[in-house]
Amino acid sequence: MKDNYLVGIDIGTKKICTIIGQVKGDIGQEELEVIGYGLAETSGVRKGVIVDMQGTVDSIRRSVKEAEITAGVEAESAYVNISGSHIQSINAKGSINITGRNREITKDDVDRAVTHGSSIMLPNDKDILHVLTQEFIVDTQEGVKNPIGMIGTNLEVYIHIVTASLTATKNLLICLKKAKMDVIRMVLSHIATAESVLMPDEKELGVALIDIGAGTTDIAVFEKGALSYSATIGVGGDNFTNDLAIGTRTPIDRAEMIKRKYGCGMDPNWKNQNIEIPSVGGKKRRCISVSLLTDILKPRAEEIFEMAKEKIESQGLSNSINAGVVITGGSAQLEGLMEIADDIFAAPVRLGKPFGMGGLIDKVNSPDFATATGLIKYGMLDLKDKGILKQKPEGFFQRVKRQLGF
Repeated sequence: MKDNYLVGIDIGTKKICTIIGQVKGDIGQEELEVIGYGLAETSGVRKGVIVDMQGTVDSIRRSVKEAEITAGVEAESAYVNISGSHIQSINAKGSINITGRNREITKDDVDRAVTHGSSIMLPNDKDILHVLTQEFIVDTQEGVKNPIGMIGTNLEVYIHIVTASLTATKNLLICLKKAKMDVIRMVLSHIATAESVLMPDEKELGVALIDIGAGTTDIAVFEKGALSYSATIGVGGDNFTNDLAIGTRTPIDRAEMIKRKYGCGMDPNWKNQNIEIPSVGGKKRRCISVSLLTDILKPRAEEIFEMAKEKIESQGLSNSINAGVVITGGSAQLEGLMEIADDIFAAPVRLGKPFGMGGLIDKVNSPDFATATGLIKYGMLDLKDKGILKQKPEGFFQRVKRQLGF
């Protein structure tokens, strides 16, 4: 990657967000800095799937161009997210016998075990997006993170397999190619977002991540440091807006503004206030009570969290989220949403914001940017794993300090 620049492009239902970062510091002491960002509205994506190719291409170009201007560099290749109801995941297990005189486990053994576990039959319209290791078992020793170098006769691995629609993937790749952007890797939105907003101890203890986007809501559960469950439901922030537009008989754009300003209308300072709203069809403006918003939006919020809870319970993971629930995404900022989630899950709930980066992080320190910033964090780890991060040139003072033994 040229000069250790990283680009993340979040393809969402309402917006396309581009983040440009740069890895600075010496190998082993890397720091990731946000140096550019761009946002562009889009109507070419619906619930994570491309519905207007040219509209999506144009939005990608605008978003990338804005980020390039901010960063002062040219973006050529990127890590890109993928999500939608076509995404499916399963947990699987692989097992092999260890051969050789010393029976020492090698990387080839690990690869063979993972390949064995991921050898599943797929429909013709599906392809594997990720194969993620959860834990290894060496003979009877469970909970092994990295078995390479250990002695054993049998190696088992538990893996999480994520699949995506070939059609959805190809259409997204075509849009990016037309926007003159090479794709380094497509990354499941859940994974990218988790890199941005989840802390390592939360992943270890067990945590549920709920990312409420405009068209969909992504659900992920991490335990023992690994992804154990991922799913997407076709309900999101647009449903709040539509409910409000129908319930108050006001235009969609005005309903969106009311939603963003008052949220679920649960703030005591607003409950007795009235707001003036336009009617559809150019009819006379009317006044409604802010408390009406609670009656309209709270049931939808409860529905989203109940659906997420049911998904988690269906996998027997209710008792695994010891660190609680982290909510992120553009619609996660609605006033009153945290309180509703707290009632549904009866567990600690917090708002997830990007962290662990420098540079212009104050400009993107919002749930809206969680996936895009997570993509460049994922990219940094990917480059480290591949061993292709460039060593920072040693300056004069660094050379002197090294020669003097400091």
